[in-house]
Amino acid sequence: MTMHPLLALTPWFSLPVNIAKAFTANSSLPVHELDKAKVQTPRAHVRPFPDACGVVSFSAWRLAHAIKKADCLRWPSAPQLWAGATGFLLENGHLFDWGKVGFSLHDGMASYYADFSSSGLAGRIGQGMAILLLEEKGYAYVGRFETEWKQRAATQNKAWPAGKEKAPDFIAENTQKEWILAESKGGFAGPDSKPNIKAALNEGLKQLDGWDKHIFPQPKKSFAIGTFLRESNDGSDEKSLIAFVDPESETPENPVEFPADTVRRANYAAWLDAMDFSEAADRLRIGAYSADRRRQTVPVISLGGREFVVRITSILPKSPGLSSREFWEDFHDLPYLLFKLPRDGFRIEVIGLDLKVFESLVGVDSTKTSDRLMEFSPQQTQDATFDLEGGAFTGSIFSDGSLLGELRHSRAGSGVPNFEWIEVEL
Repeated sequence: MTMHPLLALTPWFSLPVNIAKAFTANSSLPVHELDKAKVQTPRAHVRPFPDACGVVSFSAWRLAHAIKKADCLRWPSAPQLWAGATGFLLENGHLFDWGKVGFSLHDGMASYYADFSSSGLAGRIGQGMAILLLEEKGYAYVGRFETEWKQRAATQNKAWPAGKEKAPDFIAENTQKEWILAESKGGFAGPDSKPNIKAALNEGLKQLDGWDKHIFPQPKKSFAIGTFLRESNDGSDEKSLIAFVDPESETPENPVEFPADTVRRANYAAWLDAMDFSEAADRLRIGAYSADRRRQTVPVISLGGREFVVRITSILPKSPGLSSREFWEDFHDLPYLLFKLPRDGFRIEVIGLDLKVFESLVGVDSTKTSDRLMEFSPQQTQDATFDLEGGAFTGSIFSDGSLLGELRHSRAGSGVPNFEWIEVEL
């Protein structure tokens, strides 16, 4: 039997079992498409649900990657932007039961948090799941719709549409360079209860309603996407699921014009921000030219025949602990400390981007990147686990070339990851 590379680094699995599982776990959720008329008609019923039209399969890392991507699309930068790569997995390892066939909550987690905290967390997970569903459907590039619309409406003297209180969450682009709008919802269901999926999706439809006619080029589709999670030992015959509704397009009406590369610029500017390349992100986001650049050295790692520029978000030693006398006695000598600490191994959290994509985004005048951006072809999304000298890498690679994960090294290894260092102009 082949052992998972991370299992060889046994000291790391002194973490609580349910949290340790989050670093190697895989799961899935069925996807059900609901009828728009039933969702919008007051006395119509959406249950029993139609047979699943698909399945979204994901690892814990891929889910964390999707949530990170959704967080980063907010601009100006949200506080979550700077959280470590494994932050979501560590903070919420107690929440999910990865041992079941289908994705679910641990018992008691549906009502564990206060109402406002629970709804906020469920909504954040719902946004991540929506990103995963869009990835599954081939929509590699995603932007925050309201941000993009307001930015361009201001320069075109277009007012916020009458009667609109909210806008959809996302605008996304697929391999055929077609756009869609998406609004995400999320909820936790208590034991033997039935969440009001119809009301949640109906609210999503209201946020989508008519927005496609207010931009040009007009999106081909819109999706209201809801993710509803149940506890693992819930006796209900209804399991955790993703449900979505696909309303019809409307006739254009005084639309705000979007450049063809809008979604791609938004997608990559957000990820460059997450990698702390904020100036390059701003140039890409607004298409500005700046002669005031500086050269700097960045680390590159090779994974599965591909190279990725990475930013190291943290280095976390396992022992001695941060509260130990040994740690603080050696704190003044960081190089020595790094070589002393790997007695039980350490992990390096990274966020990255495919080197070829990175060089195209930051190496030229951002006012002239449109052709390069539109030439990108999404690659296959993958849950990435690779053996490395002295350890392993585990994480997620999305089809846009973005990467999230960590390098884990044991004492038996070389002690320092084998980075290549390159100079770039930023």
